[in-house]
Amino acid sequence: MDRLQRGNGHAAELREYASWGDCAMVVASLVLLLLGLQRQVRADERGAFEPQLLLAAGTGVIAAADTGATTDATVECPPEVCAPACCDPIYHVLDPWGVDPLWSGRAEALLLWRGSPQGLPLFENVGGGSALNANNALNANNFGSGMAAGPRFTLFRHTGDDGAIEFNYLRVENFSATENLPLTDGGYVQSSRGIYCCPSTTQLDTVSGGMSSALQSFELNRRFPTNNGWQWLTGFRWVQWQENILIETSAVDGLLRNSFDTGTFNDLYGWQFGADSILYGLGTPFRIEGLGKAGVYYNQAAQHSANTLSDPINSSTLAVRTSVAQAAFVGEVGLTAVYDIYDWLSFRAGYAAFWLGGIAQATNQLDSQKLCDGQPIAGTTDTGGSVWVQGITLGLEARF
Repeated sequence: MDRLQRGNGHAAELREYASWGDCAMVVASLVLLLLGLQRQVRADERGAFEPQLLLAAGTGVIAAADTGATTDATVECPPEVCAPACCDPIYHVLDPWGVDPLWSGRAEALLLWRGSPQGLPLFENVGGGSALNANNALNANNFGSGMAAGPRFTLFRHTGDDGAIEFNYLRVENFSATENLPLTDGGYVQSSRGIYCCPSTTQLDTVSGGMSSALQSFELNRRFPTNNGWQWLTGFRWVQWQENILIETSAVDGLLRNSFDTGTFNDLYGWQFGADSILYGLGTPFRIEGLGKAGVYYNQAAQHSANTLSDPINSSTLAVRTSVAQAAFVGEVGLTAVYDIYDWLSFRAGYAAFWLGGIAQATNQLDSQKLCDGQPIAGTTDTGGSVWVQGITLGLEARF
């Protein structure tokens, strides 16, 4: 499985292997693909019968269509076949016109924002600060990102029983944020908790930081047939969340420089349950759909941290890499307005939100590593983080 490789230069070191979860994903894909190709008898098998049938007004029988003959003989509608000529169309999720397509597909653009990281004081003003932000010059929760965009592709293989097999993939990269502290007379010092457990009283002239994140997901779901506007679903899902933070400081008129570089990776594998629904407008060209799904996941989390100190003569780097297996949670909700341009094409616009809990976040690692010159190197992977990602979805859906 393609790995996101954004962030620090050590990213490739953390993902040089194919995990058991990747193998499980491939096997599940093949199994569900084969299941999706087995279709129940419905529209595609009854096609030869439908053009010849017309509903006789006020009767429970079917009259022969006009084929140029004068006969008006009638035949009973076969009980195993319910063609549109025999009964009303069945409107439901993924089939708003009741025509039972073989395939449906969606192509959407995701415009998302991620929530700010958990709070952690990083740097303080020397001699105090403003009344509103006393001593706290830079906090980890200042790194809230701007908008990031990416695609989501969904393919449905209809199984002929008002259910479907769903293949869903999304990728959104470059949630980015930067912070630069302005020059002051007193300068800055590291917070009392310290970064990489290396408290320092060295007065810093400049402090700058940048943070980036990325989200990737793939899922395989079985959608079960139900009546009206509801459809239950369950299936396998893989989610990857990646973060990187780089903080750079300078002191003594730029002669002493320090950089703190931390990257985290979270590969989550789990089984989810959920429901898709038409909340308003069932059987009409305009409708509102709602979606909710959640599951418990196995998270293979890892982090890599590096502390680099340089002066005009020397440069040294201390680094540590750790990983841990952890239970995690992933949930997703969505609300989408849909307008049918044609009976086979629809425009979609809505809101989507994702919540990941039990993950390793880059800022949470800053006070969990020991990368101090002259001291033993040690580190841990903190998986107590959570992130909320939300935004707008725009796209098209086709049925064929």
